[in-house]
Amino acid sequence: MPLPLLLKSYLITSILASPKIITFFLPLLNKLANSNSTILNPDRNPVLHMIVRKFIYDHFIAGENATQVRARVKEMKGLGFSGVILGYAREVNVSGGEVGGGDVLGVSKEEGERAIREWRDGLMNTLSLLQPGDFLSLKFSGAGPLVLHALQNALPPPPLLLQSMHLLLRTAASQSARLWLDAEQQDLQPTIESWTIDLMRIYNTGSQALLYTTMQAYLKSTPSNILRCLQLAQKEDWVLGIKLVRGAYIATEKRELIWGSIEETHEAYNGIAAGLLSLSYPGMDVEKDTAILEKTEGNEKGKENTYPRAELFLATHNEESIKKAYTLQSSRILAGNPTIELAFGQLQGMADEISCSLLQLRRKESQESNSASPTPKNLEKSEEKSRLAQALKPKAYKCMVWGSTQQCLQFLLRRVKENGDALGRTGYWVEGFKREIWRRMRSASGMKRRKAFESANGGMS
Repeated sequence: MPLPLLLKSYLITSILASPKIITFFLPLLNKLANSNSTILNPDRNPVLHMIVRKFIYDHFIAGENATQVRARVKEMKGLGFSGVILGYAREVNVSGGEVGGGDVLGVSKEEGERAIREWRDGLMNTLSLLQPGDFLSLKFSGAGPLVLHALQNALPPPPLLLQSMHLLLRTAASQSARLWLDAEQQDLQPTIESWTIDLMRIYNTGSQALLYTTMQAYLKSTPSNILRCLQLAQKEDWVLGIKLVRGAYIATEKRELIWGSIEETHEAYNGIAAGLLSLSYPGMDVEKDTAILEKTEGNEKGKENTYPRAELFLATHNEESIKKAYTLQSSRILAGNPTIELAFGQLQGMADEISCSLLQLRRKESQESNSASPTPKNLEKSEEKSRLAQALKPKAYKCMVWGSTQQCLQFLLRRVKENGDALGRTGYWVEGFKREIWRRMRSASGMKRRKAFESANGGMS
């Protein structure tokens, strides 16, 4: 990470680590994010727009237009990230214990379909900014009242929404990008999962998952829900793509649905990841053949006797969970045991200390794979070493959004509320930034002394 970005991350993380500062600024940000006033709306006030852009927006958001977003994506990949997850900041704000906004009374079919088209067009624009390997992030609730009504009432997806999803998935496949669907409140989630599985049956039949669903570990039902999905994937021969999060709606969900403590949520999260990575998920028949993980042509016989194919994306700011998952996957790779694809992601501007640790691991594996110059005698050994190092490189992503300044302030407010547990650990991240800054200062000081010594001795070391 370049020093200016490191210092900026340290400063902003230090602010996030202060409950008093957060408590003071949240009402102000809420006002700016929802004001229609010429003075307080940053999209209408050029001076306020400049201030918000400089001190908040640019650190957490990819940009306001295609040029800015492409530049930021290039910057992130230049740092060493495997790719990005890009979302459009404009969302329907669904909040409260009961989901609002799905009432179609007073909303004509034309108005409802207009909302779906606007949602689709925003996502198609976002998809055009992605490169191979990147993800498009989306929420069904963002498609407006017709979709919300269908989600609330366990109805089939509106035809225009289904057409839009087919368009998005086909377009993503054509440019080697992927999609993930974000989780929402439990009032909506069962229908979201039903729609998503129907799409996975169509689009996840190749060697990789094109579409990922989101599972929330803080829900007591999630382990059994994942088991059900694994059994379906095994029976029907498609790849189950899972984005695993702890959960974003703890303040509004029915309490009886959620684990009784954060420790139980941590245990569930790490247990789910371990079961998937080791191909020993509780409830699955581990005696069946676990060696066949990839779909091969003509492999129609005995499909139900192979372990289900799955991919796992850990979207987390919890360093312990990341270390446990990476260590488990690495140990299986080194031992020659089968495992599944694993990737990690953090929000742009948050948990940068964790992201940097992943990037350092990536660089370490890259250096080791390039350390030996192959000769005809050791070429095979060198190729195997390079393959192994490539497999051990953690796939690190940054989750980013783009949109107008006010839209993105609304997005940030929601993320701050959703990531309260992560904010509670920012003190730890601050200490990590301090250590890295101090390490670089010592390194720079040592280089200066060495250069001075070499200069005094005629360039000899």
